[in-house]
Amino acid sequence: MTDPELLVQDYLARLERAAARLDADRRAELLASITEHLDEARSTGAAQDEAAVRTLLDRLGEPVDIVAAAQDGGPSGGRQDRVVDPSTPRRGTGLELAAVLMLTAGSFLPVVGWLVGAVLLWCSDRWRAGEKLLGTLVVPLGPGGVVLLGGLLPFSQRAEVCTTSPSAPLGSSQPLGDGSAVTTCSVSGPPEWVGLLLTVLLVLAAVAVPIWLYRTARRRADAQPEAVLSRL
Repeated sequence: MTDPELLVQDYLARLERAAARLDADRRAELLASITEHLDEARSTGAAQDEAAVRTLLDRLGEPVDIVAAAQDGGPSGGRQDRVVDPSTPRRGTGLELAAVLMLTAGSFLPVVGWLVGAVLLWCSDRWRAGEKLLGTLVVPLGPGGVVLLGGLLPFSQRAEVCTTSPSAPLGSSQPLGDGSAVTTCSVSGPPEWVGLLLTVLLVLAAVAVPIWLYRTARRRADAQPEAVLSRL
C-alpha cells in the first residue's frame, strides 16, 4: 500500500522539476498555489486514503500540463489569478450506476444488455483501465449470461456411456447363447452438485465485481474537491 503522503510529495516534486523552466517568482507562486489546493482538499477529510488521493491528483492533471498552462498565460509569465469556483457542481455517479445495472440485471437481456453495460463502463473516468478490464473480463456476459448459457457449460454435462461385451461379466450367472452380449452402462462427468456450485460462484462473481466497482466510483466521487483549479 502506498502512503498517500508519499503520493502528494512525489507529485509536488515532479511539479517542481517541470516548473524549472519558469522564472523564480512564477515557479514559487505556482508551487504554493498547488500545495495550498492539495492541503485544502485533504484537510476536509475527503482525500485520506490512497485511492482518493490518486483521484485528487488525476483531477489536477500532469505537472507538465500545469506548467504548460502557466506558460500559456503570457510571455511575461505575469501573475494570473487562481479561479476557484465552489459552486461548480460535482458530476454524480449516474453513469457508473447505469453501467453496474446493465452489467448485472441488464445482462438478462441476452448479450445486448451486458454489452451496453460494458460500453458505459469504459466511458466512465471514475475507473482505471485495470478496473475496467476486471469488470469486462471477470465473467463475460454477466450473471444473465451464466444462467442462460449454463446448460452449455462443460461441467453441466453428464453423459451416459454404454459398452457391450460378447460375454457375461465375471461372476455373472446369466446364461449366454451364441451371439449373446451383455451391455453395461455408466454415467461419466462430475457430479451434478459440482456444476451447480460453479454456476453459483460465477453468478456471485458477476454481481460482486460490479458492486465493488460502483462503491469505488462513489468513493472517488466523494473525494472530488469542490474547488478546482480551472486556470493557473
